[in-house]
Amino acid sequence: MSASPQTDVRPGPLPPGPRWAPLQTALYMRDPRGYIQKLRERYGDVVTMPTMNGRLILSMTSEGAREILATPMERFGEAFGAETLSPVLGEGSLLLLTGRRHRAERKLLSPTFHGNRMRTLSGAMESATLDRMQTWKSGEKINLLEEMQVISLDVIIRAVLGIQDPELSGRFRIAIREAIQDANPVLFFFKAAQHGFGGVGPWARFLKKRDRLHGLMDEQIRISRLDADDEDPYILSRLVQASGEAGEPLSNAQIRDHLLTLLVAGHETTASALAWTFYELSRNPDVQSWLLDEMKEPSAGPEKSARISVLEATARESLRLHPIIGEFFRPVRESMSFQGFTVPEGAILSATALEIHKDESLYPEPEVFRPSRFLERSFAPHEFVSFGGGHRHCLGSAFALAEMNIVMGTLLPELDFELVSPDPVSIQLRNVTLAPAGGIDVIVHKR
Repeated sequence: MSASPQTDVRPGPLPPGPRWAPLQTALYMRDPRGYIQKLRERYGDVVTMPTMNGRLILSMTSEGAREILATPMERFGEAFGAETLSPVLGEGSLLLLTGRRHRAERKLLSPTFHGNRMRTLSGAMESATLDRMQTWKSGEKINLLEEMQVISLDVIIRAVLGIQDPELSGRFRIAIREAIQDANPVLFFFKAAQHGFGGVGPWARFLKKRDRLHGLMDEQIRISRLDADDEDPYILSRLVQASGEAGEPLSNAQIRDHLLTLLVAGHETTASALAWTFYELSRNPDVQSWLLDEMKEPSAGPEKSARISVLEATARESLRLHPIIGEFFRPVRESMSFQGFTVPEGAILSATALEIHKDESLYPEPEVFRPSRFLERSFAPHEFVSFGGGHRHCLGSAFALAEMNIVMGTLLPELDFELVSPDPVSIQLRNVTLAPAGGIDVIVHKR
């Protein structure tokens, strides 16, 4: 195992890389995978990449990822892009907290997202999937990304917020969609775009939609406080009943920021992951047949899909081949050595799944969609980085995998998706996630 990056190092050369942050940011936004691949081809395994949110020291290898994850969290500063993302996620978002407060909030939230607890939410996940499936007709063309967004959003409304009333669900659905639609990636990559201009323009529109969503969430938090039930499995109910280090309840603002983080991190990401998964299964009928055969093992209850390892292997293989978040980041508090270079204070250490997940020594035939590789061996956190790692490993990973398993386990035995076009699907940057461009059109066929 390599050593952690060392502090108190003498100034030295940065890794090679391009210049002019606006251009590099724009090039990444246009074609993330192609851009990262060209960086590696030109500059090597460690690259200095200037961005509008700071200077990245970007590792293309699992060894670099291991070195970052092995570094004590005290050596890192505030979360990357915190200033840009806080108006969206809230200042109390776990994604943006650091240090002691991050540790305390993560410890408080961890029991809520324990894998076993996700099984109590499986019924809500299954019902959201079934309700949407029943709107599709055999022979109908649907857009996979759009339909998975509907399912994922309903899962959030039912399993996270605990809302069952159709009218209230509809209000939340509209508010969430409108806020997400106005969350243009430019607003997050370019701080200069975050100006209201007297109440007009894209930033002002986004703030208006965000504030409307905040109002709905605040009211739902108030209602949940009045109706809190120890037996209630929904995540909002668990947050309302949670206590801080001194035994004090979480404030409305704290709960809202955690809910917003779940919404942003768990809606678009899971929807994109599911769209990519069904895309790959449609392109690989032999894998789909294998998966259906493996799923025939008898089991009962809506949580059955969460217990089938082949489904999780399929989800992980999809996330390997199509990472939804391309990189993970660690802002450097003080200068340190890394992979033979000096990383100055204020730079951001980063590793990219877009290259790590293509490593042939880890994943033979890396371009092939083969879920069974995740049944044949386990991959260390620095080898499979779709959920980050270390002290910032995605807290909602169990929720996301449970949802993917249940959506797949519900739809696959009933439906076959035929791709409308045989052409490969490229990546589109949506907000801060890597989604299939165009959303993937398919024809629905009942089995």
